[in-house]
Amino acid sequence: MSYFEGASTAADPSDASIGVDSDTWQLPLPSGEYEVFLNFRGPDTRYQITDILYRFLVRLRIRTFLDDENLREGEGIWPNLVEAIEQSKIYVPIFSEDYANSKWCLRELAAIVERQKHEEGCIILPIFYMVNPSDVRHQTGPFKQAFRKRSRSFDERTVQEWRDALSKVGALKGWHVESNDKQGAITDLVYSIIWSHLSKSIYVVETDKLVAIDDHIEAVKERMELDSASVGVVGIHGIGGIGKTTIAKAVYNKISGSFARCSFVGNVRETLEQRDGIISLQKKIISDVMRLTTVEPITSVSDGIRIIRERVSGFKVLIILDDVDEKSKLDEILGKFENFASGSRFIVTSRNVRVLRTFTEDDKLYKVRGMSHTHSLQLFYKHAFDLDSPLPGYETLSSDVVSTTGGLPLTLKVVGSLLYKEDKGFWKEKLAQFQQHTLEEEVVEVLMISYASLNYQAKQIFLDIACFLVGEDKEMASYMWADCGFYPISNVIILLQRSLIEIGDGNQFQMHDQLRDLGINIVHRENVENPLRRSRIWSNPQALELLSREKGPSQVQTLRVNSGSFVAKEMASDCFVNLSELRYLDAEYTMLIGDFSNLLPKMRWFRLHYHRNAGHNKLTNLKMENLTILDLHSSDVPYDWGGWRNIIKVCICILLLK
Repeated sequence: MSYFEGASTAADPSDASIGVDSDTWQLPLPSGEYEVFLNFRGPDTRYQITDILYRFLVRLRIRTFLDDENLREGEGIWPNLVEAIEQSKIYVPIFSEDYANSKWCLRELAAIVERQKHEEGCIILPIFYMVNPSDVRHQTGPFKQAFRKRSRSFDERTVQEWRDALSKVGALKGWHVESNDKQGAITDLVYSIIWSHLSKSIYVVETDKLVAIDDHIEAVKERMELDSASVGVVGIHGIGGIGKTTIAKAVYNKISGSFARCSFVGNVRETLEQRDGIISLQKKIISDVMRLTTVEPITSVSDGIRIIRERVSGFKVLIILDDVDEKSKLDEILGKFENFASGSRFIVTSRNVRVLRTFTEDDKLYKVRGMSHTHSLQLFYKHAFDLDSPLPGYETLSSDVVSTTGGLPLTLKVVGSLLYKEDKGFWKEKLAQFQQHTLEEEVVEVLMISYASLNYQAKQIFLDIACFLVGEDKEMASYMWADCGFYPISNVIILLQRSLIEIGDGNQFQMHDQLRDLGINIVHRENVENPLRRSRIWSNPQALELLSREKGPSQVQTLRVNSGSFVAKEMASDCFVNLSELRYLDAEYTMLIGDFSNLLPKMRWFRLHYHRNAGHNKLTNLKMENLTILDLHSSDVPYDWGGWRNIIKVCICILLLK
């Protein structure tokens, strides 16, 4: 049933059920921007179609200026009326029998026509109330008599302007009200047209700073199958800051005019963390779809679903649910998708693809990936220079900075804004920081949301990959994690679902540069003052310093050390006495010497880069009881190496023997 069905019963202004107090009929002069300007002859239509249309527009949050003749006192009022006309986007002249007897109506109409000549996008929607449109167009019938009087009171040029305005607007396609019982239905049509135009400007993204958005829009639209009469759900997923919300808004802007009602529900995850979060989201959807400033009280989640089923689901709707996580049970917010009217569409954005797969198929999912270097530069220029190209002398610096962002739109915007109007010295210093994997705090906060939601074991796997294992074989690392109780099968899947890692064609771990930098930053923050007290060390100077100290226990779990030259550096077993938590050691051009029988009890993965011409490895008694991976594939290890005899448990041994 149309929401406006039976609207003609609202003609009595005392009807409080409309939701607008009777006192609001006489509004003050305009003090802000309006969207719709109603031009009418008060005595003819004030309590008829004008009243009906105005009340619905105001109740449904469309800013409407009502020109009440009772407020017109002298010529001083005219500048305010002109201001209201210039602020508005849509004009609804309501022609009635005595319309031309009002000089105010005619002056406003001429100003509206003049405004449309010079302002693209202005729309005039005429209503002919109990008058023939041809009488308006040709100034015949009651308009002929009115203009006889006008010719005696006003100069010829003014009268001709009014005639031209009536002729122009009278020729437009409009609505003819021939009887009062048609007012409700025609008001419904007029309102629908008004909304179809205004809805295009709701949730508008700043288009002057969007880059390469069209391909994303088309990819999402293709998955939406807008020609289908079925109810469809499309998912957009990717890491934080990759542009999911921007794409969803851009799609909304593009297609919202094709739907009867729309709602963009942002920050779903954040809202659900609040008290009565589900009810808040339900109120938002009901308010948007029904276009109400206030919503009837919702006493429970089930009550909200009932109201949505009874009052919302009957419309062909477009609903965007942005930033949904695994705690977001959409059926508790909306009810069943299939209960909505044919042709309805839902777009859901999430960092977690598993969440999306609970209510839609894989062919309806769209993964957002990082921008190309060319597109990254374009977006960066817009924020760093407010231009489409760099300032002279900043070309190379810009390219170098962009190379550190991994094509992440959030980082490009944040870094570009940070460097805006700064000198080259500032740029070069910041570039040096970015090249050392330093992230701006605003970027860290966004990316940390996904990391913070992980369990302990998944966090350890994420940090291992970020700091050491990008490019490593997935199965190889899984042996270590399984033996450490990190449950790699399920937790690697979790990381994949949340777009925190990827698996390449060669079964190797891959990770977005900014996520890799996030992992490095997380480890840095474990101990800012003393790097040797962190869980992971990959910096060679820090590694060598750690091994040169023989005091105090260390919490280091994973370590990479390199002698820094092709001449192997000797490392005695005493250097490893305090590394009781070490489970991964990657030693390159490092010659291990001494008895390791009671050392490294938690070692799972031992990677030794040993070259015969660098000297003889004197490591003996390798009693690493929990060792699962002995990686010697980059080593020239002889058959008579003394370390073989005490290897107790090795799940996989990669050898290159010469």
